[in-house]
Amino acid sequence: MIKKILFTIYLLSAAFAGVAQTGNKPELPKGCIQLKPGGMQWTDTASFLPKGTKYCILYGDPKKPSPFAIRLKLPPKLVMKTHYHLNDEVVTLLEGSVSIGFGEKTPTSKTNTLTPGSFYVNAANVLHFLLVGDDGATIQVNSIGPWVTKFE
Repeated sequence: MIKKILFTIYLLSAAFAGVAQTGNKPELPKGCIQLKPGGMQWTDTASFLPKGTKYCILYGDPKKPSPFAIRLKLPPKLVMKTHYHLNDEVVTLLEGSVSIGFGEKTPTSKTNTLTPGSFYVNAANVLHFLLVGDDGATIQVNSIGPWVTKFE
């Protein structure tokens, strides 16, 4: 009985020693990414996006011809004028609300308001505009680069 208890104590101490030595994050296989909210680096935009917008690149490079994923924090009541993209823009609304409209005029009474958890796709070369709600919005955009926005 004492041998079993000593053996159990030995196994537990070896296990805890192993945990103490490998307390670092596990190494991810090549090409794998894991981000927690606190580890995402948000940057003020200095591009075509309106002032007050912040972005975080999650995966890839929007400037290169390959897949990418970014998040955008859009300021309250932002009006993103009529524009289009050269590739499909796949969007998930994470926070806030946005209204999407299609056509050449911004804004129009024919918009669809989306709330958190909503998903939409703006097809390549389709004119659309975006109206951000009173509390701002956070969206995730997945697409194929280069991410080009052409304003009308």
